[in-house]
Amino acid sequence: EESNMAARLLLFLSSLSVGYALRNGLQLTPAMGWSNWESSGCAVNEDLIKANADAVVSKGLLAAGYNIIGIDDCWAEKERNASGYLVPNGNFSSGMKALADYIHSKGMQFGIYSSAGAWCCQHTMPGSLGYEWLDAQLFAEWGVDYLKYDGCFMEDFPTVLKDSPNRFPFTPPPILRYPQMAMALNKTGRPISYLCNFPWQFWKQNTDPSMGGDWVGEFCNSWRTGGDARPGFSSALGYVYQSETYAKDVPSGPGRWNHLDSMEIGNNHSNFYDKNGNLQDPSGMTENQEQAIFSLFCLVKSMLFIGADATQLQGHSLRTLTNTEVIAVSQDPLGERGHLLNISGVTGDNDVWMVNLSNNTAAVVLLNKGNSASSISFTLADLGLMGKTYNARDLWQHKDVGTITQQQGWTSSNISAESVVMLKLTPQ
Repeated sequence: EESNMAARLLLFLSSLSVGYALRNGLQLTPAMGWSNWESSGCAVNEDLIKANADAVVSKGLLAAGYNIIGIDDCWAEKERNASGYLVPNGNFSSGMKALADYIHSKGMQFGIYSSAGAWCCQHTMPGSLGYEWLDAQLFAEWGVDYLKYDGCFMEDFPTVLKDSPNRFPFTPPPILRYPQMAMALNKTGRPISYLCNFPWQFWKQNTDPSMGGDWVGEFCNSWRTGGDARPGFSSALGYVYQSETYAKDVPSGPGRWNHLDSMEIGNNHSNFYDKNGNLQDPSGMTENQEQAIFSLFCLVKSMLFIGADATQLQGHSLRTLTNTEVIAVSQDPLGERGHLLNISGVTGDNDVWMVNLSNNTAAVVLLNKGNSASSISFTLADLGLMGKTYNARDLWQHKDVGTITQQQGWTSSNISAESVVMLKLTPQ
């Protein structure tokens, strides 16, 4: 019965997408920016946001492409005003319009947060359920350019699917709430990029990533592929591999991208605790680990959002985040998402990832997940690149490193533990 109801809801979404889709012309390449959640959580105020906006400019991050400054949860009072509008709390005493103006004056876009439930995730401010049109118009009046729309305080999915005929359209089930906000945003007439933090929960619930499938790209510029990011290399790597689970059924492309949550590169702060009350791995990552994660985020075309305190970014973390040769893979106009390859002889802790790029070029990431150095080999046939010889450029060493022929292939020797080699291949 529940599966039948799920199928009927998906049929409804498919019919809706024929007559309406987001199509706002935004995020033709994956969005890039900064958000406060991973570094400050609910301890957020306008001075913190301004300081990080200033740092994004002064440290060369804006020049590298990070042009969105996003506020996450906990920015509003717990109750709406008498007219039903959200009210910024005392930490934003100058108002959101003034903050948006400040960020715009720096040449950046202003991002804000809400949720499709009755409350936002920390239960400190209302969600937008039932107020989608009002909130969208308010965001537009403030000068918002980007909305992260979370998925907290929504009913258990099987219950919703079973009961939805008795409730729709008065209280739409979660799967229908995201298209509703999309329509509200478009109705404002202001271009507002739209991140949906929901569908992965629906796919996980149904143990089938095709449930919901392609509809999310009809209504969202981007969508999360998992829960909140946590510090550390193994956690970040897990998000990359989890995103691959949904990549076929929920394809990325211009205007519609998967998002693996904010990057933990440079973040030595944790908002997550283990069962004993200790902070989870707040120590950050090594340079090799950060390069590996950044390479993969760019190759799978995740949105690139910095989770660290931008005022504290320095050293190898800042160098990693501003590697424009690697960023160019993310922002390549072909808009194809990269994938994990199944190559004979590449086993154990070694993997090969590959993405096609514009002008018949390609990028390859050779990943050693293990605890000791190893070598990884591939041929052009493994990559599906036939009939030509390719020049190879190492995007972390910033130098040309040789040629790859159809007969000879390529081997990268002595790849350090938990490290990558990232190559761009250009036909001769």
